[in-house]
Amino acid sequence: MPLLDGLLSIIAPHNCIVCGAEDGLLCAWCLPEAFPGLPSRCYRCYRTTSDSATCEHCRRRTAVKHAWIVTDYRGTAKQLVHDYKFGRARAAAPILGSVLADALPYISAHTLIVPVPTASIHIRQRGYDHALLMARYLAIRRNLRLSPIVSRLTQSRQVGSGRQQRHDQLRDAFIVTKPSLVNGAEILIVDDVLTTGATIEAVARILKQAGAKSIDAAIFAQKH
Repeated sequence: MPLLDGLLSIIAPHNCIVCGAEDGLLCAWCLPEAFPGLPSRCYRCYRTTSDSATCEHCRRRTAVKHAWIVTDYRGTAKQLVHDYKFGRARAAAPILGSVLADALPYISAHTLIVPVPTASIHIRQRGYDHALLMARYLAIRRNLRLSPIVSRLTQSRQVGSGRQQRHDQLRDAFIVTKPSLVNGAEILIVDDVLTTGATIEAVARILKQAGAKSIDAAIFAQKH
C-alpha cells in the first residue's frame, strides 16, 4: 500500500460498509462474498460467450474484444463505488484494483493498462483520479505497465444519457497522447462502472485508430 493510503487509513479509518467492523471499507470476513460474479457474456447484448468475449454481432460496433466485468452495480458494489467517487473514500482504490486483478484471466506481460480518463473537474473535487488510482493497483497486482496515454478533451456529462446520446457526446472527447506506445500494443482499458459502454468504446476507437493490436476492458461493475 502506498505511503499516503497507509497514512490515511490510520488518520481517517473506515468501518466495513457491510457489517460495520473497524477493519477498513470491506473487512476480511465480508470481502470474499461482497461481489456476486457475473456469467461469461457479451457486455453489449448479454449473449453468452466464452471468456467474456464480445459476440460476433456486436464486434461490428466496437473495438473491444473482451470485457471482463466483476459484478453488477448494486448492493455493496454500488455503495463502494459511491463512497469512492463521492465520499472521498480513497481507501476503496486498493480494494477495487485487487478485485479486478483477481477476476482477470491470464494477461500478456506486454499489456498496457490504460485507465479511462476522468474529467478534470471531478479530479479537483475528489482530490484524486479515481480511475487512474484503481488502475494503478491493478497494474501492481498483475505486474503490468500502467500507461495513462489517453486524455479527455471535453468535460461533457454522460450520466442519464442513452447509448446513442453518449456516443454523440463522446465522439471527439478523447485523444491519444503517446501514439508511439499504442502502435502494435495490447491494451487493457480500465474503468469502475459500465453503463451503455459508450465511454470504453470511444476510448477503444481512438486506440484502434492509433494502431493498437488488441483492445480489451476490465470493469468493476455493470449498471443495467
